[in-house]
Amino acid sequence: LSSCGYRKTVQKGKLMDFTSTVIIPLLFGSVGIFALFRLLQWMRMRAYLQEAVVVITGATSGLGKECAKAFHAAGCKLVLCGRDSEKLRDMAQQLSTVTNHRKKTHKPHTVVFDLSDTKTLLNAAEEILKYLGHVDILINNAGISFRGTIVDTGLDVDKKVMETNYFGPIALTKALLPSMIKRRQGHIVAISSVQGKISIPFRSA
Repeated sequence: LSSCGYRKTVQKGKLMDFTSTVIIPLLFGSVGIFALFRLLQWMRMRAYLQEAVVVITGATSGLGKECAKAFHAAGCKLVLCGRDSEKLRDMAQQLSTVTNHRKKTHKPHTVVFDLSDTKTLLNAAEEILKYLGHVDILINNAGISFRGTIVDTGLDVDKKVMETNYFGPIALTKALLPSMIKRRQGHIVAISSVQGKISIPFRSA
């Protein structure tokens, strides 16, 4: 081999040796550490959810209903919230009949209130804290929508939508937040509609 060819061969050999002894183990090691981290996160979350107090607004239909099913199956202590007491009772009864042989499940508690009524929100928050002591997860899911043209929609409708979808969740969050801060623990979830992202005809409110 020429001196130039020999140097290239030596450099290539060193590069392959560096790759096999340093880069590849480092890469696999990083993947392993990341996988371990995710595993620990998953285990911690499962342990956290067991016995966690979860408050769900709009719990009788749609995403709220599905969230209730998922958290109930995870062994959480549910507080189902909504405007219709009969639907809430039916939902609580439906969940109570579902058992998980691997986890202890709890009978859901129901609280009836209207998100557009701030006074009832404060009373509801007091009832929740009095009954369960604290809240680990608050899921602000409830909301209303309206279909109509801008010109024909009265301002009272826009106010109702804002009171229910925006100010209501804020008031409930503010009422429960101090107890979370005191315990230095808690999660707050806000579920919104895709209609807040894109323009849909007759959905101006």
